[in-house]
Amino acid sequence: MYKRKLAAAKFVRKSRLILGLDLVANTTLYRSDARIIEKKGLAEKARNTIRQTSDHVLAYKFNRHLVLPLGLYDEIPDLIDLIHDLGLTAIMDCKINDIGHSNEIIAKYYLDAGFDAIIVNPFVGWDNGLDSVFKVATERSKGIITLCYMSHPAAEEGYGLRVALDEKGKKWEPLYLEFARRAKKWEADGVIVGATYPERITEVKDILGDAVPIISPGVGAQGGSASKAIKAGAEYVIVARSIINADNPGEAARTLAEETMQ
Repeated sequence: MYKRKLAAAKFVRKSRLILGLDLVANTTLYRSDARIIEKKGLAEKARNTIRQTSDHVLAYKFNRHLVLPLGLYDEIPDLIDLIHDLGLTAIMDCKINDIGHSNEIIAKYYLDAGFDAIIVNPFVGWDNGLDSVFKVATERSKGIITLCYMSHPAAEEGYGLRVALDEKGKKWEPLYLEFARRAKKWEADGVIVGATYPERITEVKDILGDAVPIISPGVGAQGGSASKAIKAGAEYVIVARSIINADNPGEAARTLAEETMQ
């Protein structure tokens, strides 16, 4: 299971840090030769970032910032191979959120490109929703991480919506608690709860216990604290801009990795 790989990496590397490779391409380039140069430069920057930080992280998270300009079956597999060669894993933050048939195809694309785990949205439910994604991941021995409460200010508008627990509407609870229960029931490899909301982390931890680890994005640029998130119950934290935009990404990663283990 993927959560076991993360736990092993934490033990070996003495770190709870996942690095978000949120590198951004210049999309204002129109000439084909300029776009080719930009693409090669972006890929090289990603490789350099991986090499500089690999001693201090336990996984890398990709999102569309990097996958769209570099191509899922073009430069991305080479970056994943580099990560694997360094003994680490790669997570695709695709937030799958469609009907079952579409979800299955999307999952196959990302997993067949080499990703070790993918992030999905539990809002679409199980039957003809995410059941096919979990099936595909199980067949390939890959991981599934579910959203629970995101890190941005408007998270309350969606994940914080209150839902009725009974037909008469006498008992209510926020939606993210139901998402936590789904993650436990579905045996997900992790749940996302923003580091910017440590009180939410604690609530979700009370439901999950040690069954499903909490992974917290939003550390650094979004205002979240790695140490506070971990103290609240997070097992791992995700950091992107504070590291990739640093003058010395390796040193920035080392400092944050040490903070996660204090």
